[in-house]
Amino acid sequence: MQDEKVKRQLVPACGSQSFIAEAPVIVVACGHNIHYNRGGYMGEMSVLVDVSIGFTHLILAARAEGLGTCWIGAFNNDEVKRILNIPDDANVVAVTPLGYPKDEKFREPSSRKGLEEIISTDRF
Repeated sequence: MQDEKVKRQLVPACGSQSFIAEAPVIVVACGHNIHYNRGGYMGEMSVLVDVSIGFTHLILAARAEGLGTCWIGAFNNDEVKRILNIPDDANVVAVTPLGYPKDEKFREPSSRKGLEEIISTDRF
Protein backbone atom coordinates (compact mmCIF):
# COMPACT_ATOMS: atom_id res chain seq x y z
CA MET A 1 0.00 0.00 0.00
CA GLN A 2 1.07 3.54 -0.63
CA ASP A 3 -1.67 5.58 1.08
CA GLU A 4 0.11 7.75 3.67
CA LYS A 5 -2.84 7.74 6.07
CA VAL A 6 -3.12 3.95 5.98
CA LYS A 7 0.65 3.56 6.39
CA ARG A 8 0.52 5.70 9.54
CA GLN A 9 -2.39 3.64 10.87
CA LEU A 10 -0.28 0.50 10.50
CA VAL A 11 2.50 1.80 12.76
CA PRO A 12 0.76 1.07 16.10
CA ALA A 13 -0.49 -2.24 14.69
CA CYS A 14 3.14 -3.16 13.92
CA GLY A 15 4.69 -2.65 17.33
CA SER A 16 4.97 1.14 16.89
CA GLN A 17 7.86 0.68 14.46
CA SER A 18 7.47 4.13 12.93
CA PHE A 19 10.10 3.59 10.22
CA ILE A 20 7.68 1.41 8.26
CA ALA A 21 5.51 4.45 7.44
CA GLU A 22 8.55 6.22 5.96
CA ALA A 23 8.84 3.71 3.12
CA PRO A 24 7.12 4.53 -0.17
CA VAL A 25 5.42 1.12 -0.13
CA ILE A 26 4.41 -1.35 2.56
CA VAL A 27 3.81 -4.95 1.52
CA VAL A 28 1.48 -7.02 3.70
CA ALA A 29 1.67 -10.73 2.90
CA CYS A 30 -1.53 -12.64 3.66
CA GLY A 31 -2.71 -16.16 3.14
CA HIS A 32 -5.77 -18.36 3.22
CA ASN A 33 -5.63 -21.70 4.96
CA ILE A 34 -5.85 -24.33 2.23
CA HIS A 35 -6.09 -27.15 4.78
CA TYR A 36 -2.98 -28.92 3.54
CA ASN A 37 -1.02 -30.73 6.21
CA ARG A 38 2.59 -30.06 5.18
CA GLY A 39 5.03 -32.64 6.48
CA GLY A 40 2.16 -34.51 8.09
CA TYR A 41 2.24 -32.28 11.17
CA MET A 42 1.80 -28.62 10.24
CA GLY A 43 -1.98 -28.69 9.82
CA GLU A 44 -3.45 -25.20 10.03
CA MET A 45 0.05 -23.67 10.03
CA SER A 46 0.85 -24.79 6.47
CA VAL A 47 -0.22 -21.35 5.23
CA LEU A 48 2.74 -19.84 7.11
CA VAL A 49 5.18 -21.95 5.11
CA ASP A 50 3.55 -21.20 1.77
CA VAL A 51 3.31 -17.44 2.25
CA SER A 52 6.78 -17.22 3.81
CA ILE A 53 8.32 -18.85 0.74
CA GLY A 54 6.79 -16.24 -1.58
CA PHE A 55 7.56 -13.39 0.81
CA THR A 56 11.19 -14.45 1.10
CA HIS A 57 11.55 -14.44 -2.68
CA LEU A 58 10.03 -10.96 -2.78
CA ILE A 59 12.45 -9.50 -0.23
CA LEU A 60 15.47 -11.21 -1.79
CA ALA A 61 14.55 -9.95 -5.26
CA ALA A 62 13.98 -6.46 -3.85
CA ARG A 63 17.39 -6.48 -2.16
CA ALA A 64 19.03 -7.64 -5.40
CA GLU A 65 17.58 -4.51 -7.02
CA GLY A 66 19.01 -2.25 -4.30
CA LEU A 67 15.76 -1.85 -2.37
CA GLY A 68 15.60 -2.05 1.40
CA THR A 69 13.21 -4.29 3.28
CA CYS A 70 12.71 -5.45 6.84
CA TRP A 71 10.68 -8.53 7.70
CA ILE A 72 8.19 -7.27 10.29
CA GLY A 73 6.91 -10.13 12.40
CA ALA A 74 5.78 -7.97 15.31
CA PHE A 75 2.24 -7.05 14.32
CA ASN A 76 -1.29 -7.45 15.59
CA ASN A 77 -3.02 -9.66 13.02
CA ASP A 78 -6.54 -8.54 13.93
CA GLU A 79 -5.64 -4.86 13.86
CA VAL A 80 -3.81 -5.06 10.50
CA LYS A 81 -6.76 -6.97 9.08
CA ARG A 82 -9.18 -4.32 10.34
CA ILE A 83 -7.13 -1.42 8.91
CA LEU A 84 -6.75 -3.07 5.51
CA ASN A 85 -10.18 -4.70 5.37
CA ILE A 86 -8.62 -8.16 4.98
CA PRO A 87 -11.33 -10.87 4.94
CA ASP A 88 -11.92 -13.09 7.96
CA ASP A 89 -10.69 -16.22 6.20
CA ALA A 90 -7.21 -14.73 5.58
CA ASN A 91 -4.41 -13.92 8.00
CA VAL A 92 -1.36 -11.70 7.87
CA VAL A 93 1.93 -13.62 7.79
CA ALA A 94 4.42 -10.77 7.46
CA VAL A 95 4.81 -7.08 6.69
CA THR A 96 7.69 -5.24 5.05
CA PRO A 97 8.40 -1.65 4.19
CA LEU A 98 9.87 -1.43 0.70
CA GLY A 99 11.96 1.36 -0.76
CA TYR A 100 15.43 2.66 -1.43
CA PRO A 101 17.36 3.15 1.83
CA LYS A 102 18.01 6.77 2.80
CA ASP A 103 21.59 5.96 3.76
CA GLU A 104 23.75 5.20 0.72
CA LYS A 105 25.80 2.61 2.63
CA PHE A 106 22.71 0.40 2.85
CA ARG A 107 22.09 0.50 -0.88
CA GLU A 108 24.92 -1.90 -1.61
CA PRO A 109 24.68 -5.52 -0.48
CA SER A 110 26.63 -6.04 2.72
CA SER A 111 29.54 -8.43 2.94
CA ARG A 112 28.47 -11.94 3.81
CA LYS A 113 30.09 -14.76 5.70
CA GLY A 114 31.67 -17.38 3.50
CA LEU A 115 29.71 -20.55 2.86
CA GLU A 116 32.28 -22.54 4.83
CA GLU A 117 31.26 -20.53 7.91
CA ILE A 118 27.55 -21.28 7.67
CA ILE A 119 27.16 -24.67 5.96
CA SER A 120 27.89 -28.11 7.34
CA THR A 121 28.26 -31.16 5.14
CA ASP A 122 27.14 -34.55 6.41
CA ARG A 123 27.35 -33.53 10.08
CA PHE A 124 26.71 -30.36 12.06
